[in-house]
Amino acid sequence: MALSSRLAIIAGGIGGIGSATGKLLRSNGAKLALLYAPFEAHRVKQTLSDVFDHDGEAAATGNIATYECDITSPESVSRAFAAIAEDDAAFPSILVNAAGYVNLSPLEDTTPEDVLRHYNINLFGPTIVGQSFARLYMAAKKSATASPALGGRIVNIASQAAHVALHHHGAYCASKAGLIGLTKCMASEWGPIGITANSISPGPVWTELGKKAWADAKMREEYQAAIPTGRFAEPSEVARIIYFLCQDEALNINGVDVKLDGGYTVR
Repeated sequence: MALSSRLAIIAGGIGGIGSATGKLLRSNGAKLALLYAPFEAHRVKQTLSDVFDHDGEAAATGNIATYECDITSPESVSRAFAAIAEDDAAFPSILVNAAGYVNLSPLEDTTPEDVLRHYNINLFGPTIVGQSFARLYMAAKKSATASPALGGRIVNIASQAAHVALHHHGAYCASKAGLIGLTKCMASEWGPIGITANSISPGPVWTELGKKAWADAKMREEYQAAIPTGRFAEPSEVARIIYFLCQDEALNINGVDVKLDGGYTVR
């Protein structure tokens, strides 16, 4: 299979884009290490059963493993990656940063605490998770058992909000624009060691969270009228782009941001 012998580490792997991506990568041979936030602990087993047809106990010894990880805590990230290194012999080839946070408010009313929450989850988290992945990748590459042909792939989930000023999205826009800048630096610094880094900028994605955010039919219809294609993206669409970027055939795509917004940002 295309990704056999590869380990895919997915931050935000429980639900939404992360789950859709994990399911696709697993179906193409990858082993999964799913990082979930502490507040998601109660739904890990149910997600494994519903999305991956895998119960929690079997996942621990099969091709899916889960790790509690607060991506805003360097100590928590270090513990999670140390556990991954201890548990898994597969080559750490893929990192997907799919965890994210958004809360809408007028820019002048956005609290300092909420600004920092956006920056911590959407930018600081991918930074320290990316650093840990790069170190894990370099250690595996030095291993006598690691195949030198296996490269590394980082895919960061940004947003169309990184490209346009969305109303009441000030902190979110800033954090996602920063994530694209971070991705370019990853691509530049880690490309020479075999790791490519790219980002994807979706518009609204029809996840469970997206359905709640756009539950107001009138507001949803008005927004969709501004999208040339007239539709939101499905999680599977994002997952397919991630899968393409993780394949060996994409080894020279580096530092690119792929927009998946139906053409919203071209207007």
